[in-house]
Amino acid sequence: MAAAALALLAPRLDPDIASSAHAQALGVAPVRIDIPSIGAHATVVPLGEEDDGTMQAPVDPDTVGWYELCTGIGTPGNALLDGHVDWAGKLRAFGLLRALQPGDSVRLTDAEGNVLEYSVKWIQLYDADTAPLDEIFDPTPDEEITLITCGGAFDPSIHMYVSRWIVRAVRTA
Repeated sequence: MAAAALALLAPRLDPDIASSAHAQALGVAPVRIDIPSIGAHATVVPLGEEDDGTMQAPVDPDTVGWYELCTGIGTPGNALLDGHVDWAGKLRAFGLLRALQPGDSVRLTDAEGNVLEYSVKWIQLYDADTAPLDEIFDPTPDEEITLITCGGAFDPSIHMYVSRWIVRAVRTA
């Protein structure tokens, strides 16, 4: 079983900041993601944090999680979504995320039924221990999304991948 996409990556948020961020979160919750170029189609579920302050990962490996303590979609900011690459020997929601290329389309449907389209700007594999957290998690002035999944080598001693694929996309329509 693949471990949580962000167990080693997400920064621990101060509870007061997290509560304030949640209260001030803008945008609308995403409820579905479609990435035609890699055949990814999944329900999006809201996620918070684990007890240690890291971002939760979806319980169902065929769903994608939206970090509800950050920006929603349809407004300037950086909406964070994570999904499993594999589980029980099968590719899952973000199983082929590493195959995305700049310009590929990512479609998110929001809770109001609107479909928002994003274009991949970049994709990068980072070591989970040294990833540039500010670049990945900080808000942006544009409407952007960040997709996150496990990648790189799998360490069987800890049942976890040691790297993370990070994809940044900007809204186009």
